[in-house]
Amino acid sequence: MATLNAWMARNSSSRVKDVKRPLGPQLLTFVFTFLQPATFLLLSTLKEQPIKAVTRKQNRSTPSSTPPPSPPPLDNIFIDALAKACLCRQHTRASIARAIASNLGYLYHKARRRNAYDTAGQIRHLHRAAMPLRPPAKLRSLSRDDYLSMLDYYRESYSTQADGLAELPPATRDLSASKSENAIIPPPEVHTCSEEPPSLLYERINGSDLPALSHLLEALDRDDCTHEEAFEAYSALPSPGVSYLSPRRRRLLFRRLSVLENKSRTSKMRYLSVVDDMKSTDLPMTPAEWNSAIAFCGQCFTRLTAVDIENALRTWKEMEQEASIRSGNTTFNILFDMAAKAGKFALAEMILNEMGNRNLKYNRYSRNSFIFYHGLRGDGDAVRRAYREFVEAGEIVDTVVMNCVITSLIRAGEPAAAEQVYERMKRMHAKQTGHRLPPGNWREIRDLGRLLNRAAQDLKEDPWKLQELREEQSIAPDVQTYASFIEYHVYQTGELRRIAAFLAEMRHLGLPMHGRIFTKLFKGFTHHGGVRYTSWTRARLEIVWESTLGAIDQGLDDVRVMKWMVLWAVQAFDRCAGRQRTLEVWSELRRRWEPGDGDVAFVMTTLGKILTVNK
Repeated sequence: MATLNAWMARNSSSRVKDVKRPLGPQLLTFVFTFLQPATFLLLSTLKEQPIKAVTRKQNRSTPSSTPPPSPPPLDNIFIDALAKACLCRQHTRASIARAIASNLGYLYHKARRRNAYDTAGQIRHLHRAAMPLRPPAKLRSLSRDDYLSMLDYYRESYSTQADGLAELPPATRDLSASKSENAIIPPPEVHTCSEEPPSLLYERINGSDLPALSHLLEALDRDDCTHEEAFEAYSALPSPGVSYLSPRRRRLLFRRLSVLENKSRTSKMRYLSVVDDMKSTDLPMTPAEWNSAIAFCGQCFTRLTAVDIENALRTWKEMEQEASIRSGNTTFNILFDMAAKAGKFALAEMILNEMGNRNLKYNRYSRNSFIFYHGLRGDGDAVRRAYREFVEAGEIVDTVVMNCVITSLIRAGEPAAAEQVYERMKRMHAKQTGHRLPPGNWREIRDLGRLLNRAAQDLKEDPWKLQELREEQSIAPDVQTYASFIEYHVYQTGELRRIAAFLAEMRHLGLPMHGRIFTKLFKGFTHHGGVRYTSWTRARLEIVWESTLGAIDQGLDDVRVMKWMVLWAVQAFDRCAGRQRTLEVWSELRRRWEPGDGDVAFVMTTLGKILTVNK
């Protein structure tokens, strides 16, 4: 009996030791997202050797047989692959596609689950070599019903905060009705434009007489002239500098100062300083330049306050009453968007009433703002109604619109419905546009939105051209789509496994990593790390950190060291790794960071205790 007990103890301990994994599948899935093609193939090979088969084979062996050698720890595999990824700057898309195609089951869904993007690979064949070549399948165009089916519509809302919320005014208004008592009264005797007084300074002075002027003109004429370069060259002119510029050059200066990916407080002050120069010299501004001044009052802040709204309304009043320029759709769209984001819903409704009183029609930007407005109010059914009105009005649906729907549903407390829209985007993309993805550059996205807004109005009399343009638009998920879901899980659920799944699908689509994705991951480690039994461990934080440095050192366009990345990265390491490691990370970031005006002061004010106080 003692011999039997000893044999059973050895056999049991051997079985337990043989099937013990060095790391859990959660870390495997998360780290997989940041790896390169060679690692995809390696992990695919590891996946094809299930542990159950090894266990059954060992059970048939005699108790005295020696167990096979254990595989190398996955930590070493990840570190080696990550080091190679940081050294290699270029990888062919074909090799990535082959690696992902051989490992689709590992990415997110089960191995036998179909992939919405691989329509040709869903048909199984026993003899591929003997298959005749088939012509590519013809992609059918999407109808209005297809776009409407992107969302589910219900008679009753299951939103948690939908009771008692006011609806937006309809797009077709009865202008014969009396004006609302709360309407914003337009100023009297408003004119569309004013004649510009002749300016003689810029005609008498040329570039040879004033080198600073020559430098400014050369900078403005370059298409790649940045906001900083334009303002630095303008500041070298004697004050007021606008007196030395022709009307065309002034328009170009305002354009260089207003077209930005991210507006900041510094860019706002620069733009408004030129506006002040225009006022001091009694030079007129165009409606677009006034609209940019209004937008700068709110778009350069993460959170809008009542003071920001008051400044925007004061600028709008000055535009109409002093400059005698009547507001159009763009002006009211900016004011409505600012009021909604600031939570001033009553003011937003007043702005819409004023649009109706002035007989201004809703356009693409207006209807897109309505979708977001209802999401801020927490009414999921109103989000669906606004989207239905968007489609029925003949507007062109693209990825930007669907991202707005997803964000609005998440804000309305319906993340499951938002994820359903995301899945339908992938299926609809496969039917409509195949493997063509939406533009990724912010300038291209901006220009495309302006084009679609004009096309929906100008091509109403030519439905064939409008349909052709509609078919060319992609509704595939982009970086903003995944950023919305990652932000939700960072703030609400803390499910790292779900975030890793979205990152893996980004890799599958060939979407590049963006700096704000890394920033959101650091934010997740700050909120959920540093506690026992959490999945947001220091080891995984180090993997994200190494991937971030690799992307920055490779010079990726969308991955740059910004103040928010610095802020959350330092806080994440302070939470998970301790003071010494935090100071090392701060030193690495400081060497790669080119801060703007006031960024260092902002970061040091927030992180002063972490970076200066001894713990």
